[in-house]
Amino acid sequence: MKILLATCVVASLCASTVATAQSNLGKNVRDAPTAKFTPEDFDVFWATIDQVSNDKIVGKVRIWENAENGNGGSIKLLRSFTSQDERDCRRLHIENHANTLKGTSNMTVCVDPQGRWLMDADARPKPAPAPAPAPAPKP
Repeated sequence: MKILLATCVVASLCASTVATAQSNLGKNVRDAPTAKFTPEDFDVFWATIDQVSNDKIVGKVRIWENAENGNGGSIKLLRSFTSQDERDCRRLHIENHANTLKGTSNMTVCVDPQGRWLMDADARPKPAPAPAPAPAPKP
């Protein structure tokens, strides 16, 4: 399951790199830090996502690092929201590095029924309830 999650993260973070590369402002996908991550890097990365998402402290930043190879980064909670389909979701700002490669992206994760935080690029906040009508004026 961790390999599947790691693959999803790589795809998501690489997709943002592709968009940047296509605008002639970024690097190739193979130059994204996540392309150089080991399975152990992804274990630490996802454990940090779990911590940040479960803490629910907007603005809090957690640093992660694989001490064996120095790969790491930071994860910041930007916002918590309930999705349109009633799931608990988080918008995260992620900065990663692997050797000299650096990358930054935003990612949305939502909790699944088993309590795991999974990436979900399609999650959207539930619309705010309509304001209550103003009371009728008294004669």
